[in-house]
Amino acid sequence: MANRSPTLFDRWSSTYDADGLQTLTYRPIHDAVLARLKGEEPKVILDLGCGTGQLTRRLIGRFPASLVVGVDYSAGMLAEAAERLPTATPAGIALLRADAQHLGFRENSVDVIVCTESFHWYEDQPGALAGLAKILRPGGRLVIASIATTSKFGHDVVRRTTAASGQPIRALPPRQLRSLLQRTGFDVIHQRRIPRLGLVPWPVLTDSIRG
Repeated sequence: MANRSPTLFDRWSSTYDADGLQTLTYRPIHDAVLARLKGEEPKVILDLGCGTGQLTRRLIGRFPASLVVGVDYSAGMLAEAAERLPTATPAGIALLRADAQHLGFRENSVDVIVCTESFHWYEDQPGALAGLAKILRPGGRLVIASIATTSKFGHDVVRRTTAASGQPIRALPPRQLRSLLQRTGFDVIHQRRIPRLGLVPWPVLTDSIRG
């Protein structure tokens, strides 16, 4: 996400909540992420790449005692989120415009980070993960759901193809993402593809714990 222009996402923000797009594309991912967090009682949740706040809103409903912070690099996305989210919750809610590598949170201050459909846009994925490891408390959860190719060759093809638009996608294969997380100090406890209609390959959910 570093140094990436938010213009594409600002333009996208006005149509991002279209019913068909949400139902077919994002709802299955959000359902899978929430299922992985069953039984958690976090004090602070970070929704990284929150977009228009669809998952943020569900996190608030699922964890009413938690401080939920939605973060996105696009001002347009955050403006749409602000219109859809409650103005107050018992523990608090915040929306923050920030780069994934420069979040400004204290070390060991976050219990859960969810990152859905944004990790593949990050220019420096190792750097972003290193930053997330610092702000997560030991034992904290990082759940990433992201576009993923099936091989390094496929990843390279996708990156070269999308680079022509100025927004290259880095759709790491599951094994490569698992290795990257492990090198950054995370223990991967669950990884699987998330079925959804009309899109191949399916995105991958990777659930990990900071060691």
